[in-house]
This record gives sequence, C-alpha cells and structure tokens, in this order.
Amino acid sequence: MLDYATMLKLGFDATRFGFDLLDAVEMACTRGLASVEYTFEPFDVADKAARKLSAPEKEYLQTVDNKRKQLEVEIACLKLNYPLQALNKVSVKNFRGMVEKLTLVAQAIGCSRLLFYVVPGPEEDWKEHLEQALAPVLSLVNKAGIKMMLSLSTPPCFRGRSLRGWRSTEPGEWRELLAAMPQLALSFSAADCAWQGIDYLRILSGLISAIEHVEARDVEVNRVLLADTGLFGPLWWRYKLLGRGQIDWRQFIEALKLYDFNGTVSIQLDDEFTADEFEDLSEALDASVKLLAPLIKY
Repeated sequence: MLDYATMLKLGFDATRFGFDLLDAVEMACTRGLASVEYTFEPFDVADKAARKLSAPEKEYLQTVDNKRKQLEVEIACLKLNYPLQALNKVSVKNFRGMVEKLTLVAQAIGCSRLLFYVVPGPEEDWKEHLEQALAPVLSLVNKAGIKMMLSLSTPPCFRGRSLRGWRSTEPGEWRELLAAMPQLALSFSAADCAWQGIDYLRILSGLISAIEHVEARDVEVNRVLLADTGLFGPLWWRYKLLGRGQIDWRQFIEALKLYDFNGTVSIQLDDEFTADEFEDLSEALDASVKLLAPLIKY
C-alpha cells in the first residue's frame, strides 16, 4: 500500500458534480485518486444549535469516515465558499459560526484542512482587521488539529468580473499575512499567478513552507483583448481545463517535487465551457488525471 502521508498526492474537487461526500469519495476511488476536496456553500449559523452537529449529521459523517477509510481516500480539505470581509462585522460573525461547524465536520471525517477566501479591503489596514477576525478562528481550529488555508485563487463570486469591482490579494500581502499569522497556510493556484503576471515557478521557493494544498487548474490570457481593453476590461482571462492553457504542468510538478511538497494536487474543473452534465465532467476529469498522474509519480 502506498504511503500517501509522505508523497505528492493527486485528488479532485467534486464540487461541479453535485455529489454528496459519499459519492465524492467513491468516485475518487474509482479514478484511482488519493483524495477529494469538497465545497460548502454559506449556511445559516444565527442559531447556536445550527453551529453544532445534529444526530443525523453525526450518523452520516460516521458513514463517510468509514467509507473513506475503507477505500483509502483522504478528504484533502473542506472549502467554505464565503469570502471573508474583515471590515464587515456581519461577515466576520457569519464566517466564525460557519467555521465552528465545519471544524466539527472535518473532525468527524478525518479532514485536517479548511480552505477559505478573503476579500481584501480598500484601506491599508485591512490586513490588521483580518488578523483580528481570524485570531479566534485559528485558535479554535488549531486546537482541533486542523489548518486554515487561505486560497490564492479567485473566489467564485468574482470570476468573470472586471477588476473594477474587486481585486485579488498580492504576493506582498500573502507574505505579510503569513508573518503575522504563522498558523495560517496557503492553497496555491499557479493559474491565478499566471493571469496576474506572477512567475508561479519562481515564487514557489519563498512560499513552499506555507503551502498545504495545490489547486490544479489551467488559465488562458487573451492578449488581444487585454491589449484592447486593458486590465480593467472584462473577460480577458478565464480558467481552462488542464493542458489547454498556459501552465507548464511538467515544470510545475517537478518544482513541487524539488521542494519536497507532500500535499495534494487537486484537479479543478472550472472551465466554464465544460458542460455540467455528468458525462462531460467525467470526461474532463479523466483527461486531467491522464495528464497529471504520470507527472505525479516518483
């Protein structure tokens, strides 16, 4: 049996399939994938009871845990699709409540990572506000043996939108946040580095110690449209399926190996032109596995 704890692992994001956790685990097994990641949309946490696990939830999660152990599939991370706005008190309160419950979910299924997004504020001190907002969250999840990972990818709600309405976080901000919050980890996206003009290979060495997870998606930058409309124009970049964009996957995977990265490289099916039908998504996943699996092997 392979020792998945000490080697680079290949997994996938089950979000677009519409699966529950059990189905996601079973599909990972049938594709020979070591892990799966799973997204939670925002949910109500106004009631204190909503932040706890009900008896049926505990029973279901126990079934998931038994199945993933039986099939030897790791739950690489749970994702919260709720970009945190550190300057918004309601956002901070909701975020903390959702993370409180997801921590219990993660513990129940043997998952050691929670992924989240942030919305950088216009004020220079937004990072200090984020540190204050995350302090009790990091304390809670760390006590549970779980890592909080900041995703460096574009939050789903901003994909396809002009940079006039939002902005991504920057490498300098990543470093500042890591220095201020050593408990924080990163989920890295080479595609999002590429469309921002960041050298995703060169920047790895300075971030690798904080990277716990890699989101494997490709990207296309339309240089003609970019030259015509500028950075604030619409739709000059978009995610694509692996191998159909601008990422050099052989070089990138070799760089991860060089730096002894032993987390999950998780296939993302974010190409908007891939239909949501099961057959189309399955074909896209199989093609992505065919591309990455030989590169992942040692």
